[in-house]
Amino acid sequence: MIRLPGNASPGDMILTDDGTLWVTESRLAAIAEIAPSGKVTQHPLPHGAGFPPFPADLQESPDGGIWYTAGDQIGRLGPSGKFTWWSDSYDAPGNGPCADDNRPGFPDALTLGPDDTIWFEHSERGSKVFSRADTKRGLDRITRLKSQFNVGPGGMTLGPDGAVWFSQQLEYDAEQREGIGRLTAEGDYKKWPLPKGSAPNDIVSGPDEALWFTDRRGIGRIDTDGGLSHFPVPASKYPSDITLGPDKALWFTTDRRVGRITTKGRIALWPVRGAKELADIVPVPDGSFWLADRGTDTVRHFTPPR
Repeated sequence: MIRLPGNASPGDMILTDDGTLWVTESRLAAIAEIAPSGKVTQHPLPHGAGFPPFPADLQESPDGGIWYTAGDQIGRLGPSGKFTWWSDSYDAPGNGPCADDNRPGFPDALTLGPDDTIWFEHSERGSKVFSRADTKRGLDRITRLKSQFNVGPGGMTLGPDGAVWFSQQLEYDAEQREGIGRLTAEGDYKKWPLPKGSAPNDIVSGPDEALWFTDRRGIGRIDTDGGLSHFPVPASKYPSDITLGPDKALWFTTDRRVGRITTKGRIALWPVRGAKELADIVPVPDGSFWLADRGTDTVRHFTPPR
């Protein structure tokens, strides 16, 4: 177990090929770098005169940088520890190049897109806009969704069909429903509605040419043709994160447990001793996992029982 500073509230994590674990610390407005030795290095996020940015999502890019969303900014932490960032605040020092009509507008989820750029969702004049980001051309819009009532995705991932898939959470319009969305590089968008109150959250590509996601009722599966299946998680609070494990099963977190679901829908659950509020889960090549525990400001190492 690795302890972070008090009130860190660890959330999203990524594990890079060199064994370094990167963790968002939302209440500290920082990203923690945890070396394989366990040494923790803090990287406070840059910001202007306004409120500190609270990091939410992380994504590794092919050039070795770590991209993040935080408050009204999207940025990149380079291998040398230098930040490049774009903000919706006009007075923010160190802002990257960004046209006035293409500012990031409180970005949410991130994913590596089909064109090896970072895709993200953000707000713009009441609509949800999807854009790309890279270090050479800055921010570049993909498309704006037609609906003006949807709330940002809880998660995004590159699907097996080369499109980006994402969860669409609570919607304000009575004619609309939460759902799973799909967006191509050409801007073609489609949504599959979910039952009312589903609250879909994280989403990941599975080993079976389908997308798997967490929601308030359990674990969902949608194939690339839109066929939906659902698997309740017994005696559990809202499942949070989901990832593909080295064993080709899907692994997820609840409040104090780690779960495993096979592509056939068989579920197993294990309690994590001392855990209070498990958030993210990241697989390790040896079959173990890193867990972010918001309730104890720790990162835990979990090895499934044999």
